[in-house]
Amino acid sequence: MKFPRVFYADRSSANAGAKAALQRHATRVLRRVAQDLRLPAHAHEIVTDTRRGNAAVRVSLRTETLFVDVLERRGGSGVALSFRTRRGRSDLTGGGENHVALTQLETPTGYRAMLDGLRLAGGIDLKCGGRR
Repeated sequence: MKFPRVFYADRSSANAGAKAALQRHATRVLRRVAQDLRLPAHAHEIVTDTRRGNAAVRVSLRTETLFVDVLERRGGSGVALSFRTRRGRSDLTGGGENHVALTQLETPTGYRAMLDGLRLAGGIDLKCGGRR
């Protein structure tokens, strides 16, 4: 998967326009992940953390059993992708974050491995995208 340049940029002095661009690109990337996982529209949602001010950008793909997040790294050194499991829709925190390096995801093999890991962690059926 190819990531936008804004994912690699130094974000230490990012203004509101740069944060909006990052949110837009992160939403697009997570839509692609949901599509590649074959998740039906009713089985997932993409949520943007809308805190104002100097808060870091965080965009989440949420399913019944999984969170996939694109978030700004601390210190403004680019963007991180992480995932964690959750226990139903009422669990808004989930487990511990598992970070995935963007360089790994740039290769087709690495991206497929991440998708397979997400399917395994979330119990997602390969054929239809629903729960097993």
